[in-house]
Amino acid sequence: MGLFGRDDEQDKRLAALETHIRQLTEAVQQNQLDTAKVGIDVIKLQAQVNEKLSAADFDPTIMELNAELAEARQQYEQVSAAAAESWATVQSGAADALGTLRRSLEDAANRLSEAAPK
Repeated sequence: MGLFGRDDEQDKRLAALETHIRQLTEAVQQNQLDTAKVGIDVIKLQAQVNEKLSAADFDPTIMELNAELAEARQQYEQVSAAAAESWATVQSGAADALGTLRRSLEDAANRLSEAAPK
């Protein structure tokens, strides 16, 4: 039995939350795939460039951009780790909240059944 006898509303809300979480998960996975593809492309290009040019042949602007790219990669790793940690925290908090709600509902149902005239 749902909260206050509103099973349909509760089911709709849970379905909407599940859909939203699924979409977010798919978006994160797609971003990871895209990032991996870009990384592979960069490695391929780097291999081609290394065969054709020496470090002295590069424009200083390119060298600066390469340094900024390395910094961006580090920031991406930090953001990725933080997102994974946040997801685990959200998932744990939701499970705890649902457990507390379930226990509260069971207690309320027990009190109602005890108070009901026999």
